[in-house]
Amino acid sequence: MTRRLLVALGLLALAGCVPDGVADFDFQALQPPAPPEELTGFALVGTAEVGGLSVELFADRGGLHVGYNRLRVRLAEGGVAVTEARIALAAAPAAGLAAGTALPAAAPPTRADADGFFEGSAFVLTPDTTARTFILTAAVETLDGAGGTATFEAEARPDIWMQQRGDLLVSWVQPSRPVVGENTFEVAAHRWTGEAFEAVAGASADLYPYMDMGGGDGHSTPYDDFASEGSRYRWTVDFIMAGGWEMTVTLAPTGGGEEPFRFVGYTVYEP
Repeated sequence: MTRRLLVALGLLALAGCVPDGVADFDFQALQPPAPPEELTGFALVGTAEVGGLSVELFADRGGLHVGYNRLRVRLAEGGVAVTEARIALAAAPAAGLAAGTALPAAAPPTRADADGFFEGSAFVLTPDTTARTFILTAAVETLDGAGGTATFEAEARPDIWMQQRGDLLVSWVQPSRPVVGENTFEVAAHRWTGEAFEAVAGASADLYPYMDMGGGDGHSTPYDDFASEGSRYRWTVDFIMAGGWEMTVTLAPTGGGEEPFRFVGYTVYEP
C-alpha cells in the first residue's frame, strides 16, 4: 500500500498550527469536548421474558442509533447466567417500508464471552438520517431447548454514525473508540432503491482526515490506500494527536459520480 500524509501548509513548523494572534496555547483546549462517556459504551436497549429466560439487549455507543450497531445479549434462567445458546438477531422498522430495514448479524453467536454477553451486530438503516422506531428481535434457544423470540422496541437516534447523500448511505463501522496511533477506520455503503437497501460493492473510495486547529490552520494525518470487501471500505489511519477530527469519505460507485460523506466530530482519545 502507498503510505500517504496529507498535511496543511505549515504543519512542519509548529507555529503553522497556532491560531492567528495566539502565541502560547494548549492543543487540547482547542479541540471540541469529548462526547459523554455513555456514548462510547454499551447501553441497555430493553429487557424481555421469553420461555423462562430473561433476555437483555444492549447497543454500543450509548444505545441504538441509525447506521451500524454492535449488539450484545445477556441471558439468565432462574437467576443463573446462560452462556451457551443459539441467538439470531434481526431488526425491522416499526411501521412503513420507507422507515427502512436492517440486516441481521452474519454469524449468530452461540457462546457468551467472559462477561456473559453474546455478541452480534445489525445495520439499522433509513432513507435519510432522521430517527426511526425499530423493532429488534432476538430468537433464542438454549441447549436444553428453552427459549423463544424476545422483542424490543427502540428509537434509533440520528447522529454522526450514518451520513446520507441522495440515495447513498455510508455507515461508520469501526473503531468505536479511536485512539492516538494506528486504527482501522471502516465504513459500509448502501443504496436505497425506494423499496429496499442494497450493498454498494466495487466503488472507488478515498479518505481525508482533517483536524481544524482554528484561525484557518489545520492538518491531516498518515493513512493507507483503501481496501474493500463487499460493501465494506477500510483504511489504516495513524492519528497523530487526540481531539476532534473530520473524517471525509469520498465514494464513487461504478457508473456514478463522486459523493463526499463527512463524519464531523469524530473524537480521538489518548490510548
